[in-house]
Amino acid sequence: MEEKYGHYNEDNAGKKKPLGMNIVFGMIMIAIYLGMSYLLLFTTLFSNLYDIVRYIMGVVFAVYGLFRGYRLFVGIK
Repeated sequence: MEEKYGHYNEDNAGKKKPLGMNIVFGMIMIAIYLGMSYLLLFTTLFSNLYDIVRYIMGVVFAVYGLFRGYRLFVGIK
């Protein structure tokens, strides 16, 4: 008898998965990261922070949001 570890759903191997809650949650989080980046970089909402801190945090949020978007896009395929 041949054992195949990790192949529990061989019937659904070639089918695309439907949009699940993980994907919806990932899209919401990407929107939050990019929105926070926009607020930090282009508005005066966080004017109590030093400018350099705002810019660094805004760039970090933007890069991480784009990275999460890329990972989500690759994970859907």
